Amino acid sequence: MLDSFYLPQESISFVNYPVLRDEQSKIEKIVSYALQVRESLTMYNEATANRVDINMDELDQQIIQCRKTCDHLGTAEKIPFDVLLELRSVLSTFYTLRTLYEDSGGSVIGTPTVVREEGAAV
Repeated sequence: MLDSFYLPQESISFVNYPVLRDEQSKIEKIVSYALQVRESLTMYNEATANRVDINMDELDQQIIQCRKTCDHLGTAEKIPFDVLLELRSVLSTFYTLRTLYEDSGGSVIGTPTVVREEGAAV
């Protein structure tokens, strides 16, 4: 996570930022989903999975939820910048995955076209 932009008396808490109390469960769900996506991408990048296993309907729902949460945090009377910046970073990643899916013609993201072992095509 980014280093804090706050002075100690302004640190992120429900007292200083009541909007966090309203959005806490939504933020936790978004972060949990982002970790699942990261795990799927890591498995593909480490060649332990042959495709990125992400449900596009779930991704679309998370994009909508993340946008609503960012909007609510961004328009609050006191804005928790650290949380907002991280959520916007997660939203950017979700948009990138959605774009990759659309660019692939609506097929599975990451299905390899050619598998190479020791320099030879299989």
